[in-house]
Amino acid sequence: MSQTASSLRTTEMLGFVDRWRAGDRAAANALIRRTEERLKRIAVRMYRGFPNVRSVAEPGDVIQASWMRLLKTLENLRPESMRDFFNLAAVHVRRELLDLARRAKTVQYRCVSLNAPRPGADSSSGLPVPEPADRTPDDLDLWARFHEAVEELDAAHREVVSLIFYHGRTQREIAAWFGKDERTIRRWWAAALLELRTRVGGSLPGRSPEE
Repeated sequence: MSQTASSLRTTEMLGFVDRWRAGDRAAANALIRRTEERLKRIAVRMYRGFPNVRSVAEPGDVIQASWMRLLKTLENLRPESMRDFFNLAAVHVRRELLDLARRAKTVQYRCVSLNAPRPGADSSSGLPVPEPADRTPDDLDLWARFHEAVEELDAAHREVVSLIFYHGRTQREIAAWFGKDERTIRRWWAAALLELRTRVGGSLPGRSPEE
């Protein structure tokens, strides 16, 4: 039976990271194999919230670039837990998507259907992303402001938003991981949404989970 991220312990992750920092490329490959499925889920979920990125990159492109960013960071930063590791991974996925969203502003946006493969696209990527409703340029700007605003939240609020919005976790699960009362997480989530609305100008794109 293959080992996955669910069976990867913090001590194993730290061992891979330490070996990678010592120059062992095989350790990085092993870390990727053990965590790639969860990172893939995170990246695809986040990709849906960056509609204009579809014109410049596929989900697989985002995953590969995010891994490069993450491995570079791990050369100097040692996560203390699996939770820290995946939070760091999500940060790099979001930053890669933000960079791509900025790049997409320089090309004419055209909403395309992923059901019709683009020239050169790999139809066997295994990363299906549901086609959203048509969005206006104002909608795209709102999404960009939202993701940029998430980066500006304080650490606790940013992590709660990331776990709910990007990772698809429930407030009950987050409370258990944090060792907090669920009401505390609910309060943090509400405070984060209020700050995000203020930062983006009064409304949030789409419908927020558990709002």
